[in-house]
Amino acid sequence: MSYSCKECDESFDSLRSLHAHIKKHGKYVGDYYVEHYKRKDKLTGDLIPFKKYDQYFATDFINKRNMKKWCVTAPRQEVKEFIIKKFKEKIQAKGMSGGPPSLYLQTSKLPDLDIYKEVFGSYREACTQVGMLPMLGKQLPSNFYDDYSQTPILIDTREQKPLHFDNSELLKLDVGDYGVGGNLYDYTFVDRKSYQDFCATVTNGYNRFVKELDRCRSIGCYLFIVVETAFDDMWGENQRGYKKFNLEYVFHRMREIQAEYTDCSQIVFSGSRQKSEELIPKILVLGKDLWEVDVQYFWNQQLKKDGLARRQTKTKQRVQGYKSANSRKRGIFRRY
Repeated sequence: MSYSCKECDESFDSLRSLHAHIKKHGKYVGDYYVEHYKRKDKLTGDLIPFKKYDQYFATDFINKRNMKKWCVTAPRQEVKEFIIKKFKEKIQAKGMSGGPPSLYLQTSKLPDLDIYKEVFGSYREACTQVGMLPMLGKQLPSNFYDDYSQTPILIDTREQKPLHFDNSELLKLDVGDYGVGGNLYDYTFVDRKSYQDFCATVTNGYNRFVKELDRCRSIGCYLFIVVETAFDDMWGENQRGYKKFNLEYVFHRMREIQAEYTDCSQIVFSGSRQKSEELIPKILVLGKDLWEVDVQYFWNQQLKKDGLARRQTKTKQRVQGYKSANSRKRGIFRRY
């Protein structure tokens, strides 16, 4: 394959040679591509900035917010064709055997799962149009929202910051940090991670971590990695943390794990330590019934519902305790 310089029509055998040549014209590589190829945001028409060659020609929007807005405002047939094209390209490039879970979509340049549902009627229908099924396509069991707070939880003796459960005991576990025993046991475990620990695990500790997932797969176990923060809070956590991580690299590693190990693991951002204490017993009791459920997608709905309820409660309290400025002022002159 040859590459031609748009400045002088000279041909080169590789991109590297072309990029070295471009500098002889007194241009930066990024400026060259933006000037000669002018890729524009499909929503705003603004020029898309150049970062890397592959990235530039695969990007249709400046940010994901613009993509979401375009998907709900552009003609429906055009949106369908765009989504299917990008979906196929991603799946083929990564060699995936099924439609990736919601968290994968959220961290990639693909539309979020709710967009698929709005445009195609369901995520399963979108996956069917590219000849496959969702990796995590089962519905959430109806008893997921039952109270499991009294479940006897086994906590690994090496867990450094154990969560609090009403009924728990310490025991050395072969997999993860939390499990259940007796009749409840069905090869399901939970690995708890703080934000900092999770980012370090999927970056610097990636090779060691995937060996643990390989081991889970070999012995027929399933590991839920529960991160005690909300996904949308990751940017804030990164700013506040003592160590700053490259979140794009963190997301890249997450996608690699999800593409390769969804048959034996899931990543779930719980929202907080308190929410982890609520979520983990549900995961351990329901076990195999959740192995093919996109737990993150349904748990996000619960977090949004809980957040709305808290905001409504706070608003009601403020309204009930409200006194107008005039009434406070009149109190100064009140006679007793």
